[in-house]
This record gives sequence, structure tokens and C-alpha cells, in this order.
Amino acid sequence: MFRRRAKELVALVHGVQAELTVLREDIARRAVELDAVRGGLQALEDRLRGVDARVTHMTTAITNQLHELDSEIDRLAKTADAASAETVSELRANQVRIAGEQARYAIALRQDLAELAEMLRRARG
Repeated sequence: MFRRRAKELVALVHGVQAELTVLREDIARRAVELDAVRGGLQALEDRLRGVDARVTHMTTAITNQLHELDSEIDRLAKTADAASAETVSELRANQVRIAGEQARYAIALRQDLAELAEMLRRARG
């Protein structure tokens, strides 16, 4: 009876060792997969930072151009005759509309970028 019990214990130990080997292999495989995912997330995060920098640059450039346009419209308004005053008024209205659209697009894009950054943060967590 004791020999049978010893054999059962040896078989049980071998079974546990086999399971541990399988689990270690699985952990190693998952670690490699996790490293690949982390690398992909890092690349995506880097790309997201680049997009954010480009958006900031473009927004600044557009804002500067709108200010320059404003100055030109002001100059034109001062020298305009009655016939072109209506055109100057239309230019001013269009400039305000473009500035508003640009601001809305920049805000929407920044919100999208913030959501992506949050998704990345959660994925890394």
C-alpha cells in the first residue's frame, strides 16, 4: 500500500512538473507577444505625438495667416470706396467663418488625439 501511494505521489509530482513546464512555455510565449504589443503601442504613441506636433504647427500657421488676412482686410477697408465696402464686409465675414471652422476642426482633432492617447494609456496599464 505504501509503495502504491509512493508511486501515485511520484506520478502526481511528474504531472505537476509537466504542467509547470507547459505554463512556463505559455508565459514565455505571452511575454514575447506582450513585448510585440508594447512595441506597437510605443510606435503608435510616437506617431500620435508627431501628429499632435504637426497639428499644432498647422494650427499656428493658419492662425498667423488669418491674422495677416485680418490686417489686409483692415487696410483694404480704410482705402475702399463705397462699391468695394460690401466686398470688404464679405471678406470679413468669410474670414470669421474660416477662423471658426479652423478652431472647431482643431478642437475636434485634439479631442480625437486625446481619446487615442487615453486608449494607449489604458492599453499600457
